[in-house]
Amino acid sequence: MERYYGVQYLRGLAAVLVIVYHSMVMSVVAPYFSHPVGEFGVDIFFVISGFVMWVTTEGKGKSPLGFWRSRVLRVVPLYWVFTLMLVAAALLLPALFFNSRGLDVGFVLKSLLFIPARNPDVGDITPVYTIGWTLVYEMFFYLVFGFCLLVKDPRQRFFLVLAVFAGLACCGALFNFADPVLFTYTQPIMLEFVAGVALGYFRGRLPKLNLSVGGLLLVSSMAMLLLVDANQATRFWIYGLPALLLVAGVVALEKTIKTQVRSLPLFFGEVSYSLYLSHPISQRVWYVLFVWLFGQILNEQLALYYFAGSVTVGILGGVVCYYVLEKPLARLTRPRSPLAQPANAL
Repeated sequence: MERYYGVQYLRGLAAVLVIVYHSMVMSVVAPYFSHPVGEFGVDIFFVISGFVMWVTTEGKGKSPLGFWRSRVLRVVPLYWVFTLMLVAAALLLPALFFNSRGLDVGFVLKSLLFIPARNPDVGDITPVYTIGWTLVYEMFFYLVFGFCLLVKDPRQRFFLVLAVFAGLACCGALFNFADPVLFTYTQPIMLEFVAGVALGYFRGRLPKLNLSVGGLLLVSSMAMLLLVDANQATRFWIYGLPALLLVAGVVALEKTIKTQVRSLPLFFGEVSYSLYLSHPISQRVWYVLFVWLFGQILNEQLALYYFAGSVTVGILGGVVCYYVLEKPLARLTRPRSPLAQPANAL
């Protein structure tokens, strides 16, 4: 079984970047941060997901049902916990939220089942626990990828994955779908998973690159991600392609990285799913506490204090979530297997 320590490091970095971004864009502090960074952590996640799904299934004879089962058990329990926690909080402590929370039963059920639906609170296509919008894309990718596992020849399977998602993206470009399901699954951001799959398919060629080329890929791709901004329509081109180069650079340097494995970045990769899912709640608690201690955020200094605390609390909350929720849920819902560790979701 191939193990990519650098990719695991990147997973942790991507989660921290998302925490940093959400610490800058909350409505009361956003005016003090003219260029928030870190949104592209999601795009790094998507490329990694495509890469990992390919590497962990290529030539393994994995059945669609076995693949879907492992993915559901990995993603669903913790996401459901946070979704139901949010629903309970909206009912019992509505003052914690800037906006009212739509508790329509149908909408909640769609959120739990990863079915795209228009959020009655904010008007966009997000689930009740809005951070879960990425998981809606992830689960659809898993659904399609699982069907593609019926094709046993890796080369044919790769081109099938490419054809399906390229076809969906073309449909999205040609037709202005109003339906949330059709709109979501034809977005070009889906191609980031395919980019990761392509990286997995051609990964054997990357170690042939020398250290300087791998380093150049890392530095140039991160610079591009930090300097540019994208919207949902341009995201694949502006964030997705540099994210692909970033992951490619890490894979190219894997032989060097694995000579001295670093425990802390490896740990951040291990807890990345908990970091990602738990940080909105941790940051909300921090905001309430911050206002109680220091008052409303009305100047840049207070905004910077809030930001530093928000990032710290987001990370600490994710670590606590990993030990208190994610690991116990994993023990309850799935057996240990060779595929389990490297195939982690977000």
